Amino acid sequence: MTTLAREEGFCFAATFHESTGGDGTAFAELTQELRRADAHHVVVPSLDHLAGQTIPREILLAKLAQDAAARVWTIEDTPRAAAVSGDAGTRDVPHPGD
Repeated sequence: MTTLAREEGFCFAATFHESTGGDGTAFAELTQELRRADAHHVVVPSLDHLAGQTIPREILLAKLAQDAAARVWTIEDTPRAAAVSGDAGTRDVPHPGD
């Protein structure tokens, strides 16, 4: 994740990890920190890492876009990862401005 952040010109500031119970605390902290820092990018290994225990991934993505104007970048969807895996496709992750 730090490599992708560096390659895209981002400052990798923090890692947020949800507890096993998945109560949403880390996600709320992430959203709050994005707003506080006026940051608009989230890097995750894959969108599976953004799946909530009780909240569907699409809702979490929409909440990041709406509440923090954030775009989610995944390691698996970078051109380098596509070249390694042989998969040239990428997922379109909704974010403000699209």
